Amino acid sequence: MCRNRYIFCNFATELGDMDKIFHHHFTLSAKCGIALFTILALYLFWEKMAIAGLFVVIVVVIMMERVMHTSYTLTQDRLFVDKGRFAKKQEIPLNEIIRCTSMNALFGLSHYLLLEYGAGRLVSVQPKEEDLFLKELRERQGKL
Repeated sequence: MCRNRYIFCNFATELGDMDKIFHHHFTLSAKCGIALFTILALYLFWEKMAIAGLFVVIVVVIMMERVMHTSYTLTQDRLFVDKGRFAKKQEIPLNEIIRCTSMNALFGLSHYLLLEYGAGRLVSVQPKEEDLFLKELRERQGKL
């Protein structure tokens, strides 16, 4: 049994260039936005405005879906940005990424990375482990 574990560990270390998945950071501003829209939906249902309340509930579901299911996958030569079931998956070649800028929004409450790639195209990412994401991105760009 111990020998099988050793073989498995060797197999895992030899595949050093595996895909890495980074999950989205659930920021304070996203939590506040979801809470605010949920309270608004409850208020609208309380005031018997069911159609408006239903519309706000749909917005809350889309917000939750985006926050919970956004992921960033680094492969050997591409970055895939998946923003949930309701959005199209973005595919960015690593050799086209020109610049990565750390940005603050909402008076410093929200923090994200702005990636510039291609001909002036921009995408914002908010990985949980930002330092590890940047390190892995630089390593994979260096191998190209």
